[in-house]
Amino acid sequence: MEYQLFMLHFSGGSKYSFNLFTDKLKDFFSLEPVELPGRGLRFDEDLIYDKEKAVTDLLLQIRKKRNEKPFILYGHSLGAELGFLITKELEKVGDFPSYLVVSGNPGPNMRDNQKLYEIPNPSFFDKLKELGGLPKEILESEELREIFEPILRADFEIIEKDTIINAEKIKSPIFALMGNEERTVDKVENWKNYTESSFDFNILPGNHFFIYENKDKICDILINCKAK
Repeated sequence: MEYQLFMLHFSGGSKYSFNLFTDKLKDFFSLEPVELPGRGLRFDEDLIYDKEKAVTDLLLQIRKKRNEKPFILYGHSLGAELGFLITKELEKVGDFPSYLVVSGNPGPNMRDNQKLYEIPNPSFFDKLKELGGLPKEILESEELREIFEPILRADFEIIEKDTIINAEKIKSPIFALMGNEERTVDKVENWKNYTESSFDFNILPGNHFFIYENKDKICDILINCKAK
């Protein structure tokens, strides 16, 4: 049984969103990407619109996959917020991740009051383009926009409907990553307020999807977190 890396996707993502990371990470981790219903292998299942249900769904998958080895949780954007809440639940039963690694998210209680999931078309995708919050492949394809719109709206509702998160700190260390073009990059150190353990962060070049431009660097950070 190997050291595990659970990977939590962004809004509109799936378990396949981290495929580009596989080649470099497969020799260091048992890779365990999980996904919410309504996409990927779970495309035929009903979407989830509620944060608590989303946490419960992902937590059940993680618990089923857990072995006795140490593990890291890594989440991008939506996955970062859900990863923080999942870590709280795992710690309650004494199953502590070696690290919670978060990217593309300024941390709990820093979200503004905008409700992207309520914006009508075509303004919905115009706003996402402005925020850099969607891969260009989707923005430039009408067919893909039609497929992903209900998924995106559901995922945004999960994080935007209830913006207040319990300020209780986790005991696991946090490593935070942000792109230098993200509008909330200056708030990345907010994450240190939510752990009783160590905190570190890194700013990398790029917008909200800087993770793909910096794949090797992020893989190195995840591997280094394993080594600590």
